[in-house]
Order: sequence, then structure tokens, then C-alpha cells
Amino acid sequence: MHIHILGICGTFMGGLAALAREAGHRVTGCDSGVYPPMSDQLRALGIELIEGYGAEQLALKPDMFVIGNVVSRARLADGTPKFPLMEAILDAGAPYTSGPQWLAEQVLAGRHVLAVAGTHGKTTTTSMLAWVLEGAGLAPGFLVGGVPMNFGISARLGSLAGGQERPLFVIEADEYDTAFFDKRSKFVHYRPRTAVLNNLEFDHADIFD
Repeated sequence: MHIHILGICGTFMGGLAALAREAGHRVTGCDSGVYPPMSDQLRALGIELIEGYGAEQLALKPDMFVIGNVVSRARLADGTPKFPLMEAILDAGAPYTSGPQWLAEQVLAGRHVLAVAGTHGKTTTTSMLAWVLEGAGLAPGFLVGGVPMNFGISARLGSLAGGQERPLFVIEADEYDTAFFDKRSKFVHYRPRTAVLNNLEFDHADIFD
């Protein structure tokens, strides 16, 4: 499968790209801010990065466009689309999905998902939990909203180990919205068997009441 990721240099979408590449998919992507650490990680994995959201990328004809939540249907002051590629995808009727939906269907299905949620400390706790499970010989998969120094990569698939019935997968369960066409929190898609809730405060007043 060839997937083209819009917003690929975000920490979540960059991790998703790494997982897709490890799974054997062809991965390309675009963003308006192609910079380290995610750009370095993606280029090291052989993922082609395109600067900007030009409509000409429709010609790549991927099997699926994966849309990050940075993308919207907003227009600039002169009335032109802020994300021309998204408008081209919609006009052409090309297949698209959100990052969390793709992850749930292509990676998390069949795995024991451990989701780390909360207002503060998700990235640190997710990294620590993955490292503890790694030290226990359980070879977890993970997706972290950063690049942990002890792993050197933000995401990996992991493997079945330690007598587990299904592979473990640790994920940073972000409460922010999924995409402009799916305003549910990302973690709604993950369906974890184990949940870690660090803390809970009102946050993201731009999308929550």
C-alpha cells in the first residue's frame, strides 16, 4: 500500500509514518514545516518529504491519503485554500482517512493496547512504560509524541514476546481532535485494553466546552 500523509512532520503523524514504513508500506508525505527531529527520523527511514500542500501531489495517486489534524478547509485572505491538496482530494473523490483511524485499523487491531492519557506527562509516561516493558523482555510496540533517547525512534511495531497472547502496543493517547472531518478525540479510536490516566484538568478550550 502507498500512503501519502498530510502533516507528516507532526510528532503523531511522523510516528505513524515510521510504523507504516516498518510494516512494508510505501510512505510519502508533506508538511509546511519540514524540520528536525521528525524530518531527520523520516529521511533516515527513506520516506520522501514534500514541502507544502500543493494540489500537484494528487498525481502521486497513493492508495490512501492520511490526513493530519493540522489540515483544514480554511481559506486565506485572498480566498484561496490554505491546503490546496485537501481540496483537490475532495474534488477528485480520492480515498482519505484520518491518522488515528488508519492506525486503529492497520496497526492496533489484534494488539493489546496500553493507552497513556491525561493532561500532563503523557509523553514521559508513555516512554517510561515502553522502556519498562522492553526491559521485561516483552518487546512492545509504541508510538510516543517525541523521540525517546533510549529508543532513538518515536514509534515501532514491536513483536510477540514473553508468552503474551498478543503483541503489546503502548500509545500516547492524545485527547485533541482527530481531523477536521472527525472532531472526536484521537484516543476514541484506540480501544485500549489497559489505560493509564495520569491526571485530569480542563484543557484545549479551543475545542472543548
